[in-house]
Amino acid sequence: MPQKKDQRLIRSENAIIEAGIETLLVNSSAGMTEIAEAAGIGRATLYRHFESREALIQALVMKCYEEIETALEPHRHLKGRAALETIIDLLMPIANRFKFLVNLWAIVEDDKAVKRIEEQMYEELYRVFDQAKKEGEVDAGLPIAWLTAFFDSALTAGWVLVEEEEMSSEDAARYIKHCFFNGCGKGR
Repeated sequence: MPQKKDQRLIRSENAIIEAGIETLLVNSSAGMTEIAEAAGIGRATLYRHFESREALIQALVMKCYEEIETALEPHRHLKGRAALETIIDLLMPIANRFKFLVNLWAIVEDDKAVKRIEEQMYEELYRVFDQAKKEGEVDAGLPIAWLTAFFDSALTAGWVLVEEEEMSSEDAARYIKHCFFNGCGKGR
């Protein structure tokens, strides 16, 4: 039977993860010493939780995916356009939590667990695009690969503009939906 983690260890690990995200948001090349300081712990404690910077970054990626899954879970029943709009509305406000991944993705992109979760997320997105095509909400002639790339690019553009304080996440979500459904909508 797996042993339950001590609550103190869980709190310590959560503090490290939060400090890791916050520190790497400011400086994607921050080292373990800076992350330990931000978490209010010593380096030895940090290394007891995570054997390397790469292991910590992998945990941060998994935490990001977990947060996305948690945010999307209550909306799994939605289909087609409603599902896509909800994904946009949910992802835009939390995008800044994950921007550090852009610079650090090479560290985790070959990790089997990360790949598996990423593949599952894309499979789900493909199903949503397929539903939207069948419902006539998205142009059926557009390949799923194109819709995915367009959707990802629009989200990224929104995240960049929100980060640069050019617009709010609400405005970015509205523009993404407008551009996606007017550019990829049926009969366009």
